[in-house]
Amino acid sequence: MAGCILTKGRGYFCGGQVGGIKKVFLTNYYDAEAIVGVTTDTDGSVTDIDTKATGSLTFFEFDLDRQLSSFNQTITTGKGGAISYAQDLELHMSHDSEESWLHMQNVVEGLWQIVVLDNNGVYYLLGKENGVEVGDGTFAHGGDVAYTDYVGYVVTMKGAEPIPAFNLSTTSPFKAWTGGTLVASETQYDTAQV
Repeated sequence: MAGCILTKGRGYFCGGQVGGIKKVFLTNYYDAEAIVGVTTDTDGSVTDIDTKATGSLTFFEFDLDRQLSSFNQTITTGKGGAISYAQDLELHMSHDSEESWLHMQNVVEGLWQIVVLDNNGVYYLLGKENGVEVGDGTFAHGGDVAYTDYVGYVVTMKGAEPIPAFNLSTTSPFKAWTGGTLVASETQYDTAQV
């Protein structure tokens, strides 16, 4: 807890930000190099990320359908002073392929630490303490009625943390930090089933 002491107010922000997210980067919560610590400055900016063995931690990139995917945090307070932050993602990934069958099954069954890139170019770290997992979803065939019906995956992921997701700024977090190196893997697949 920060002591509940305010040192500044918050002014009105001019327009210019947009909603939605464009990418998520997943790494296994149980990875030998998982993130165990995040250091922030007094203004809240992240100054360091620590991994278990100060080694290299690989994240895998998932591109999302634009203007369909979202990230939200819900604040829950208790009468005894407890506070938690529900971290909710709704991810839309269109198309199907032979590779999707296995990879999406692994996503559904796993527990993850996630970096989200929103449509403003801001990165967020989710699931540092407890991980994020799939709550539900759909392998959508759009009813297989019209050519324009949605085919792909709609996945809802959920986590609960004692503090909000870390705002990692607009600078890519995939770099060497003092406490470890975060790497965004370039390995992807993008051939749709025909």
